[in-house]
Amino acid sequence: MASPVVARAPAASFGAHSLASSRRVGSRRALRGDVRRRSPSERRVSHLTVVSDGKKVVFVGGTGRVGSSAAAALLTQEPGASVVLAGRSDASFAAAVERHPSLRSAAFARCDSADPASLASAIQGADLVVHSAGPFQGGGDECAVLNAAIDAKVPYLDVCDDAEYAKKCKSRSPEAAAAGVPCVTTGGIYPGVSNLMAAEMIDQNRASIKDAGGESDGEVEYVLYNYFCAGSGGVGDTILATSYMLCGEDVTCWDKGERVVTRPATQRKVVDFGKKCGKREVFLYNLPEVASAREVWGAETVKARFGTSPGLWNGAMALMAGLVPKETLLNKETARTLATFTAPIVRAVDAIVGERTAIRVDVKLKDGALAGSIYNHPKLSEAVGDATAAFVCAMLRGETDPGVWYPEEPGAVKDRSRVLEAASAGCSNFEMNKAAWMLESKPINLGFGMYLEL
Repeated sequence: MASPVVARAPAASFGAHSLASSRRVGSRRALRGDVRRRSPSERRVSHLTVVSDGKKVVFVGGTGRVGSSAAAALLTQEPGASVVLAGRSDASFAAAVERHPSLRSAAFARCDSADPASLASAIQGADLVVHSAGPFQGGGDECAVLNAAIDAKVPYLDVCDDAEYAKKCKSRSPEAAAAGVPCVTTGGIYPGVSNLMAAEMIDQNRASIKDAGGESDGEVEYVLYNYFCAGSGGVGDTILATSYMLCGEDVTCWDKGERVVTRPATQRKVVDFGKKCGKREVFLYNLPEVASAREVWGAETVKARFGTSPGLWNGAMALMAGLVPKETLLNKETARTLATFTAPIVRAVDAIVGERTAIRVDVKLKDGALAGSIYNHPKLSEAVGDATAAFVCAMLRGETDPGVWYPEEPGAVKDRSRVLEAASAGCSNFEMNKAAWMLESKPINLGFGMYLEL
């Protein structure tokens, strides 16, 4: 989810069940010491053993902001990969290479997801197809890329951020399984990395309960997803259009076992995203990780909130959601026109506020064990690439079972900690499975009601 305009991601003991505070994803304690000695780019290369020499990865929508960032990140994590950027024009390919000079080695394939022939030609002979050609709202391409991948028996990954589209992809799981095709939907940063963060906390704390001799089976009481991105996060017009369309979607969430449908950009909450980000206001939106958390874990309460800065953008989104007819906001052409019109203003604000992005995920098990995790990155445009590439590498290693999976399901990736390690390489703050108070920022009081977040 992009911002806006929206940017589309324990030492404490609780009774007999202490949270696994000493655990770090991918031995984070050792990694943190290593981080001080090496640059982020060097760290990204070192995270993964090269497994993709000669393997062909086709990025449908690869000439766009998200696709090109993911392709460039893949070449950093796996220099031996053969990358193909599939897009509509030579000009868009040239722009992608200008943004990411490492993509000069990539091939270009002319492709339109609305044209089955060009799509089939683009993915022919691929070892993996990555779909980032949004917006996915309003039906997207009606799963055309996924269907083509299943027909061609090519593994598939998408960065979908729409609940209905993800649900449609998931419904194709029997066909994918029968064809022996591994597929993951919503495998980007948020959703994607955020889902894995929740899954790791749930599994670790269930294990802690078992180790402590507890009788509880670790049923999940709540999963709360909260996201922040400064400005638009450096995204393109397509993601801006996605943001506007989300203002037209009613929010479906769960509260104490009850399915709740409400308006988007409502139920404001202030969330502490920890060091380098601090406390930010966030609002409810209709995101696919809510439905998947309910389906996979049966969580009684599941909600996803998003916020941006400056706060004026949050207010603008709330006004848009409340005043503009849903039918207007959900019209793709209207959303694209609005995105094109507002882009210059958004870019001007971006130059001031930057593109820091943060994830906070809080989970609570019914026995009382609770924990939180934070992912805090200085640049969304890089974070989304690192996150998507981490999923790509896992799939190239053969970690995904045939079928269509949400990221948090066991069939999606076998080594979640490895994916999280690669996805968090450029983070300024990445903390897993901590007590809530350990995640809080420590603001310095400057006086006159002003605080500095460190």
